[in-house]
Amino acid sequence: MQRTGKAGAFTGVDQVKVIDHTLAQIPAVHRADVLVTIDGAGASHEVIDHLTALNTANDHGGRGRRLEYSIGWPVDTRTKSALARMRQQDWTSGLRADGRVETEAEVVDLTGILRTGVGGDELGNWPADLRVIARRTPRAAGEQAELGEDADFRYGAFATNTPAGQVQWLDARHRTQAHVEDKMKELKATGAEKLPSASWDRNHAWIQLAALAVTLTAWMRHLALTGDLAKAEPKALRFQAPGRSGAPGPPRPQADPEDPTRLGLGRAPGHRLQPDPRPAPRLTPNPCLTRRGTPAGEVEPAPTRAPSAPPAHPPTPHSPVEITNRTRSAATPPP
Repeated sequence: MQRTGKAGAFTGVDQVKVIDHTLAQIPAVHRADVLVTIDGAGASHEVIDHLTALNTANDHGGRGRRLEYSIGWPVDTRTKSALARMRQQDWTSGLRADGRVETEAEVVDLTGILRTGVGGDELGNWPADLRVIARRTPRAAGEQAELGEDADFRYGAFATNTPAGQVQWLDARHRTQAHVEDKMKELKATGAEKLPSASWDRNHAWIQLAALAVTLTAWMRHLALTGDLAKAEPKALRFQAPGRSGAPGPPRPQADPEDPTRLGLGRAPGHRLQPDPRPAPRLTPNPCLTRRGTPAGEVEPAPTRAPSAPPAHPPTPHSPVEITNRTRSAATPPP
């Protein structure tokens, strides 16, 4: 979806529009149980209130739609205050996406501190089913924290309305949202990084074609490719074709950028750039045109301009010009 140049990343109206268009594309039979994941740009009242209104399972039971969300949450002053009040035993080890324990990362649920802490309900203007979960990882040796951040740990947080489930599992589920960044890289690689025109409609068609290319390459990797090519990006697929067994084949030969026959601008012969039929100029010796100070064995380049017409009365062999040129050539020693 195109947006104007002044549109920001935190524009809730645009994000709500994207959510509605996305839900409309999902078949009705798969639209009853949906999970929406967004990065930190989605932590706005417009987005979360809209998703809360779409979650009608609690009001209509089995006839409603169960829509859960997992959205990045800012580590602001309110969140930092809650983190400072957490004890060491409140933190628990995180999980990887495959279920293994992460020994360095730790997670904690901040909802209780933010809802019933000393400062009262700090989430009073947010939906009642919103939960805030934080994650921390130790900083690398020698890493210097930015001004206002913790010197020992890097913190992150997200908000969700999932009422049950382990905190570690909810954290691992939210971090799988990072694959969206990979899809954005693929979209840029297929043409969306640079728009071709100043026309809004032409650029809209260009983006639709780029999105279609991403979809086709994704299905091709899923159905037809194996090994490393099953996870390859469009740039790798463009320059390396698979063999019959699915293994990577030989790299495709690159075109010579200096080949003039490939500089075609159209199909008609008159619209293509053809090589120059004239032969290249040769370097021929001409002692009379040798400049002062040029070595005896060096050859002067041929003149680039066309030769002028010969004079009506050519100079005699003993003309002053001829004698002067010979005298200078003979008198000047080589450098």
